[in-house]
Amino acid sequence: MGSCRIVATTKRKPGRPSLSETQKQEIRSNIIEIARELFVNEGYESTSMRKIAAQAGFAPTKIYYYFENKKAILRHFWDDISEDLWNFCKPSEEVLARAPLDIIRYLMNRNVRYWLENPKSYQLGIATQDHKVDNSENFDVYASHGTRQYIDLMHHSVERCINEGVFRINDMLIVSQIIGLSVYGIYGAFYSLPTVDWQNREKLIENAIENTLLGLQK
Repeated sequence: MGSCRIVATTKRKPGRPSLSETQKQEIRSNIIEIARELFVNEGYESTSMRKIAAQAGFAPTKIYYYFENKKAILRHFWDDISEDLWNFCKPSEEVLARAPLDIIRYLMNRNVRYWLENPKSYQLGIATQDHKVDNSENFDVYASHGTRQYIDLMHHSVERCINEGVFRINDMLIVSQIIGLSVYGIYGAFYSLPTVDWQNREKLIENAIENTLLGLQK
């Protein structure tokens, strides 16, 4: 009688096959696009991870394989917006060769125009806030590459103006923040006060920037 050879086999656990990296990225991209629309149309506070998962078509727990929380999704948006902002504002070599005051004027102008020309980016990057989390959990918006590049150039240009005796205030951070308040005030006003009968927008932007700089000069 012949002997029977028993071959050990590994039994496969039931369940879905593992996803490829491409498939994971597609799911991640889908989550991002759904969250983008919900944050813009319904507001950040009104959008839950469960709602995002439902629109993506999978169980609520599955979304946490891709994003830890809403803040992680918002961080992704800000990193993208930050890079777009810098690409829009980044001066040419010709502009960089100008006087530092002209570089500051250029950066202010481009910053205002970026936010006015990109309302969805404004909604996600500026208007959207997470007021429920502790400040210690907030990510540093200034750590993003694009924002850091913009701020570094602004600080360097302000420092040059101070060293050359252009500005009457000698504190670089104070001057930079005054400039930031002016920039935010310009595009923020157009978004926040849409019922105001604004006159020539181009002249308003140009004069608001120019008067800010005049107020800083000796």
